[in-house]
Amino acid sequence: MQHRSLTSLASALLTLPLVACSASGNHDAGAGETKGVASATPPIHVTQTMVVLRDGQPASEQNYRQALADCRKGPFRTQALSEDVVGKLGRTFYDVWYQGARIAEHADRWDFETSGTCQFKPVHGSTLAIIKPGEAVTIDLISKTGTRQPSDGVVRETRAGEAGGSISKPANGDDDAALRAAVAAQLSKQGQGDLMARPAGTDHAAGQPCQRLDQPGIGESCVWSGGSQWGFSADAVDDTEGMNGRVDSILLWRQPPQGTGKQWTTETMTVGEAIDGKVFEVPAGMAVSTAN
Repeated sequence: MQHRSLTSLASALLTLPLVACSASGNHDAGAGETKGVASATPPIHVTQTMVVLRDGQPASEQNYRQALADCRKGPFRTQALSEDVVGKLGRTFYDVWYQGARIAEHADRWDFETSGTCQFKPVHGSTLAIIKPGEAVTIDLISKTGTRQPSDGVVRETRAGEAGGSISKPANGDDDAALRAAVAAQLSKQGQGDLMARPAGTDHAAGQPCQRLDQPGIGESCVWSGGSQWGFSADAVDDTEGMNGRVDSILLWRQPPQGTGKQWTTETMTVGEAIDGKVFEVPAGMAVSTAN
């Protein structure tokens, strides 16, 4: 099984990534031919936080603090969470590593539940997902169980002539503008004109360059623009939780509209610095079964 981005056709049309379009299907040899470039990906390490906001504040933390305040007004004995845990509520903390045709993602998620009346308990989830030539593995680090299935590893493609990270432009720039206009017109006819993600200039985050994108109703984003020579696209807008949204692009930040929705921030990102190859291996003590 090859692992590519599973971004839907609709998303591809909305953002119109020229590299991705040229890399799909079979092509005649020549200036436009594609080549797999994931195997040349240098070591990359990204640390990120995702939090669901409501009116600009972490929604789960808001819910907890309101519930705690209500409990303290009543007659029931209250067991509160530690402030360290409260500061993690509703957040998912990510470590993501890339190297060659391999990618690994470690995610820690935090929430809370009540046991009895006003007895608050933390809920902690921790997962590890690995894609590499030979296998794709998903592990629950709390239960120490997981599944694996065959995989060819990460596959990304780029057009010939993109060395050094510069994206080759179409021979006729008007063709690109015409295609975008045609898609925008079609979406407008369907009442979905507001789904178009529009380029909004360039920026930097965590020391890395990124392409800003503005999508009404979805929010503002910035996608890493420094990896086109390894097949990474800066046109994709994907904030799904899981590996599918990470294979072909790296979202560095996202701000939801009106402060309600998923907020993504990147604390650190390194490119070319050595990483421990153990991050691509299943930890000891895990019971991993093979998926049918």
